[in-house]
Amino acid sequence: MIFLDANFIIDLFVDTEDNHKKAVKIYEKIKDKELIISNSIIMEVMTVLNIKLKVSKKLLEKAYTMLNSGKFGIVEDINLYDNTNERMINYLPRRLPFFDCLYIELMEQLGIEKIATFDKHFKNIKGIVLIK
Repeated sequence: MIFLDANFIIDLFVDTEDNHKKAVKIYEKIKDKELIISNSIIMEVMTVLNIKLKVSKKLLEKAYTMLNSGKFGIVEDINLYDNTNERMINYLPRRLPFFDCLYIELMEQLGIEKIATFDKHFKNIKGIVLIK
């Protein structure tokens, strides 16, 4: 199993993003593996595409459809919020975003060791291997 981080998915969809070509290359290598996202990934991706990147209506629809197409296993993560908050606090003084702590918690709970991401926060996290 491989967890897909929001920034990886965004770079995969948006050809003007810095890591788009890298994301496409990585996706070609992993597309036949069991790929996992969570409901929070969907919310994060759609929010960034819509608000920060202001992509077209067509791309918003395409992204939402693909995320919910069955290509990816979608995990409900709301039940992990309490553990995530505790994890985030325990990382202090190192500060990690709540979403990143949530994905680390989810990966640990599901026994997922690999993540497709360009997020530096996942570097040097015990038990996590970044897909390159």
